[in-house]
Amino acid sequence: MNRKHFTILAALAIFSMAAVSAQNATVESVCKSLTAHKVTTGNFTQEKKIANAKRSLKSSGTFLFSSTLVIWDTEKPVASSLIVTNDKIIQKSPNGKTSVLSGSDNEAFKGVSQSVTALFSGDKSALERNFTINFSSTATTWKMVLTPKDKTVASAMKTITVSGTGNAKSSVFTNLAVEQLDGGTINYAFTDHKYKEELSDAEKALIKTAK
Repeated sequence: MNRKHFTILAALAIFSMAAVSAQNATVESVCKSLTAHKVTTGNFTQEKKIANAKRSLKSSGTFLFSSTLVIWDTEKPVASSLIVTNDKIIQKSPNGKTSVLSGSDNEAFKGVSQSVTALFSGDKSALERNFTINFSSTATTWKMVLTPKDKTVASAMKTITVSGTGNAKSSVFTNLAVEQLDGGTINYAFTDHKYKEELSDAEKALIKTAK
């Protein structure tokens, strides 16, 4: 065997070993990766397409996801905040007014918060209890389509799709899309992920505010 053939065979062998070791992501591995850190923060962009309309609404800001708290701090086009706990929604308007609502009053965010908190607490059973899961993955990407089982949530949305990059060893979420029953969509893109092991005192206080 000449050196050229040997080099090709060696390269193919190494590639085959790498392909075997890098297994595709699963629901279990995604949940495990997303709970490797207690708190995940970063930037988001949102595009909301209104059903039967040619225009879309765009916004951007920062996010915080944990098993007990979700914070959406919108910076553009208008500054506002939305804080979602396991059972409450706190809205802070541009004029500084704060209102606390029951999670059942906003079905879209109820569904999103259920999926996010279940993912970031590694609670696969909660995901399966609240949603029908359709999971698919490649060597470098994964996608989880969640169809709500609760009739009230299902009356407001068709599906929530969470997707990201990675494999069975490590995964990162990059997108979340909500398909509403009226045909509208809400799409989020997440970037600049950062991690920490606990909420700050100010963030913990937000949970108490909602009680």
